[in-house]
Amino acid sequence: MDDLFWKAAYITLFVTWLLIRGYYRRDAVRQETKEKVGWGHDSLFLALNFAGMTFLPVIAVLSPYLDMFAFPVPDPVRFAFLVIFALNLWLFVLAHRDLGKNWSMALEIKKGHHLVRTGIYTRIRHPMYAHFWIFVIAQGFVLANALVLVFGVAAWGLLYFHRVPREEELLIAEFGDEYRKYMKETGRVIPKF
Repeated sequence: MDDLFWKAAYITLFVTWLLIRGYYRRDAVRQETKEKVGWGHDSLFLALNFAGMTFLPVIAVLSPYLDMFAFPVPDPVRFAFLVIFALNLWLFVLAHRDLGKNWSMALEIKKGHHLVRTGIYTRIRHPMYAHFWIFVIAQGFVLANALVLVFGVAAWGLLYFHRVPREEELLIAEFGDEYRKYMKETGRVIPKF
């Protein structure tokens, strides 16, 4: 398959991702905040993550500037990652749907916030973060671009390893032993059975 196919497939899935995020974001932003942790280093890591998940892949699709970072990926492997990327959108929908108005881009507790332990959150505490790990890896292989792959994984990794411990501290402070028990029963980004 030619490069145009892979780029068109990526853009289709990426635009679908944006529509999903926009749909669930509108309800979540209306919810009042009870407690918020300052952005701190999150701002820098979010900016790097934006570059890795959005800016560089779009540049790779729309211009030849990143063609020097192309690496050979056999079509069946690219297709497998395309399917993984598409299925990963379902994980994104489930994570948003089940989290509902509790979702926020910032580290915060919303008014009326409750610990979600149903749906996909039955076995995994951070399915949204699992989604992003899959996202950054899959897009690098679909686009067959080493810079998109390596920068995306590195930028997401920095945000993930900085943010998750702080988020879990915030949730322990809010929900105490209930959250500690939940942590023992679930996996962080890999489901616990």
